[in-house]
Amino acid sequence: MRIFAEHVYLPKAQAWHKDVVLTLFGPHIQTVEHIPSCDVNENKQMADMVCHYVYPNYVDLQVNGGGGILFTEHTNSTDIKQVSRVHASSGTGAMLPTLITHHQAAMENMADMIASVIAEQAESQRLSSGILGVHFEGPWLSKVKKGIHLEAHIRAPSDVELACVTRQDLGQVLLTLAPETVPVDVIADLVKQGVTVALGHSNATVEQTLAALAAGASGFTHLYNAMSGLQGRNPGVLGAALGESDTFAGIIADGHHVSPYAIKLAYQNKGSDKLVLVTDAMAHAGYAADVLPYFATEITRQGNRLTTPDGALAGSCLTMHEAVLYMHEIVGIELFECVKMAASTPLDWLGVPHFNGIKEGHRANFIALDSELAIQAHWCEGREVV
Repeated sequence: MRIFAEHVYLPKAQAWHKDVVLTLFGPHIQTVEHIPSCDVNENKQMADMVCHYVYPNYVDLQVNGGGGILFTEHTNSTDIKQVSRVHASSGTGAMLPTLITHHQAAMENMADMIASVIAEQAESQRLSSGILGVHFEGPWLSKVKKGIHLEAHIRAPSDVELACVTRQDLGQVLLTLAPETVPVDVIADLVKQGVTVALGHSNATVEQTLAALAAGASGFTHLYNAMSGLQGRNPGVLGAALGESDTFAGIIADGHHVSPYAIKLAYQNKGSDKLVLVTDAMAHAGYAADVLPYFATEITRQGNRLTTPDGALAGSCLTMHEAVLYMHEIVGIELFECVKMAASTPLDWLGVPHFNGIKEGHRANFIALDSELAIQAHWCEGREVV
């Protein structure tokens, strides 16, 4: 298959490459050919598809569910794959299924199911289910900044739970914790064992936050939300997140969690090399029902806003493509930089290779868009999923 793209995001590029033909063969990108201006029309006519943009597919590090499924103690491997398929329809090629604060048995079950999917992918030597690993959001959080996490499940780490999150068969593990609840030596040991530690749902002081960063924590979960704010005499978690330029930060760009001005401020401080778009998607994403259960209560969608009965924000029904468009069209950031925050920087945070790099010999993991920025097609491992 030959695809002509007017703008392509290539590895290590600082801007769009113009007028490129990609040739696909099986699961791979066979050739990446730059077309001189005099040959553009001829190559467009010869192409099987002509598109305005081609860029790597999205990587979402915080996915609580989708398609009516929320990851819980009853999650099975089929649920994980189904949620991945739901998000693939909007351009997400890889994700970290995320377990919200729950009891120990739920954590162990989630680990078992993730390990099963990871093993299946390894056997096929393909990222067939789009699962990079797992994100445990909690349970070692601050009760003061719990958000919709159940206080009854928030606790200090136990040896059993530490063993669970440091299993070596889970792929990439992202762990959100509050630094005031976990000793720095425990954070250092988690990082030593390969866990990517993010700070969030925290009421920590700036000193506690900086100590956790010095121990190896590398970023922050849903910047601005559920963290101690920036004040002149107490910079808090937010102050450290904005001030420490070498740290990563996830951000939910849905028009509800963070104002456009605050997003722009974060972008000015961290840039596209460190700011990471995430959805924090709940079961509502890609699903028609507006009211769905959440533990003993429920979450209701009104427009594109999710809330609990008391009006608290409860994750999102956002897709990664919607997040990219919001950053570009509402916040006003150049599209190339938005793509970087959604497709490349998440992998940098995890410290893994860019499996979705558009390069000869690489597997075909990319999205094609038209001039109106609508998704024309999405390829995962050479298979067209949209």
